[in-house]
Amino acid sequence: MNAASTETPAIEVDAACLWPAGAILGEGPVWHHGEEKLYWTDIKGSRLLAYCPASDAREEWPLPCRVASIGIPGADWTPPPELAGTPLLACGDAGLMWLGLRGQNVATIPIADPEAHLPENRFNDGKIGPDGRYWAGTMHDPETQATGSLYAFTPDGEASLLDTGYRVTNGPAFSPDGRTVYHNDSALQTIYAFDLSPGGTLANKRVFHQFGPGDGYPDGMTTDRAGNLWVAMWAGARVEKISPQGVRLGHVTVPTPHVTSCAFQGDDETVLYVTSAKIGLEAPDSFAGALFRIRLA
Repeated sequence: MNAASTETPAIEVDAACLWPAGAILGEGPVWHHGEEKLYWTDIKGSRLLAYCPASDAREEWPLPCRVASIGIPGADWTPPPELAGTPLLACGDAGLMWLGLRGQNVATIPIADPEAHLPENRFNDGKIGPDGRYWAGTMHDPETQATGSLYAFTPDGEASLLDTGYRVTNGPAFSPDGRTVYHNDSALQTIYAFDLSPGGTLANKRVFHQFGPGDGYPDGMTTDRAGNLWVAMWAGARVEKISPQGVRLGHVTVPTPHVTSCAFQGDDETVLYVTSAKIGLEAPDSFAGALFRIRLA
């Protein structure tokens, strides 16, 4: 376990505001290779958003329920034949589902909801892992009980319960070789690491990094090819860079407190997109809920 230190060096690059979208709770950025655009979601605003860097085009769709994370389906995921338009995977109030984007219309087709019996829980952060499964965590929506869990869904809709006892789940993220899984309990300011077996189960749960007073709360995160974690810090106004050994290497300042998640522009690790939220701020600033771009080179 590595102890927190508030004296991490600043990485001297700017977080440029691309889109002052005013997201209540922006989350889940994911790069779509085929369309060359970034999808992200406003959980509390029930919106899906997309940004195309080549044209600076911005799109948004109203959603029929809260969606917390988005996945770009790979070859193992076959959209149902009745789904029209651009197919996406999503996790939210109705569990794992298909989204079909056609013009301004969004169709939804449920896949699986392993916590339909827990009305105070909802899915939070998630993404498709290197094993092809959709990994997603649940949380207690009032954030007072540790009823959240981590699941992984196969393309046939089977949900495996991998870990439990979370208050606010965030992540996950994966080492470049796919053998290590990182997952957060944001409420505890803790990043955990697990070993991922070839059979798809988790073992050797350990504290990877423990943050402390004044650090903020680890939220959504991603990894680079060197195995470093890039962690959005809620109430921290920054993105932290942490080595594979759990050492904080530095941070990029973001001009709004509630930084929620981050994702690279596909294989281009010189461009990092960052989401944020305006919920919970006594006086939201002009950047709260915006989408940012950090150029690392």
